[in-house]
Amino acid sequence: MDIVELLARDPLLYTEDDLTLIVTELRKSRAAFNLGNVKAGSTKPKTAKQKQLSDLAGSIGGINL
Repeated sequence: MDIVELLARDPLLYTEDDLTLIVTELRKSRAAFNLGNVKAGSTKPKTAKQKQLSDLAGSIGGINL
């Protein structure tokens, strides 16, 4: 399950596994934030243009957006 879908659900219906997944993802975001990644905590889905740029950069290789 995607973290965005999980956070969109009612928090009162979370299972223990859901909470574990949320905590794990937030810890990853915090670690990335501490390393200086500006978009580390963003849960907004990428726009079509951002996905296209990311796919293009991945196909070229060596460029990390």
